[in-house]
Amino acid sequence: MPLDADLIFGFFLVFVRASAMLISSPVFGAQHTPANIRVMTTLSIAAALTLALKPHLPSAPQDLITFVGAVANEAVAGLLLGTFVSFVFLAIQMAGSFLDFQIGLGSSQIMNPITGVPVTIVAQMKFLLAVAIFLAMNGHHAMFRAFVLSYDAIPSISMTSLGALQGHVVTMIGAMSLLALQISAPVAAVSIIIDVGLGLVNKAVPQMPVMVVGMPAKLMAGILGLGVILPALVSGVDAGVNHALDSLWNVWKAG
Repeated sequence: MPLDADLIFGFFLVFVRASAMLISSPVFGAQHTPANIRVMTTLSIAAALTLALKPHLPSAPQDLITFVGAVANEAVAGLLLGTFVSFVFLAIQMAGSFLDFQIGLGSSQIMNPITGVPVTIVAQMKFLLAVAIFLAMNGHHAMFRAFVLSYDAIPSISMTSLGALQGHVVTMIGAMSLLALQISAPVAAVSIIIDVGLGLVNKAVPQMPVMVVGMPAKLMAGILGLGVILPALVSGVDAGVNHALDSLWNVWKAG
């Protein structure tokens, strides 16, 4: 197929949407990933999908306003897809942070190489494990399928879809907060039971240094609990990604 203005413009639009999706995704938009690798990856995605998406792409604009509007539409659509998926990993990191404070590791922080911000130890472990699970369960394939389907769902982001976005974002944050609570609940329950037991011991034997004796026991029980419930993280990542993509689909349908 010979190159023409419509094909080149369509390639550029797919490149913009793919770039926005990867930049806003915590898996592909990692700060330690060199910029040239990200650019080449996005160019490869655009080159592979442009011909398949050509029936859904607009023709080359005749004025600057139409060009800017089309580019902005692609950027917003890509950012929505990447951001909604990133909510899942933030929820899992939130669950890990909550557990760190419960078992006594809240003051131990390390740098997350993906997000570039300091996090607690269990939060970092859960975040990186969630990334590994996401890739192992082909979550990136689901993202690319959603990327292609986004052109079928809504060709352009309208004010109606942006208005619906507010409600879906609030719902998404609530669902991810519930997911974080469900992931952390078993270990948190064990920690609370140990706290109650230590309180009773302190009441019965005031001379015993409860904090000195109890903190190692609380830490050991917390680590054992983490090991027991670790397989449940797989279903948590799966449920979170499915909910994120369903919520995004509802936003697109609202447009």
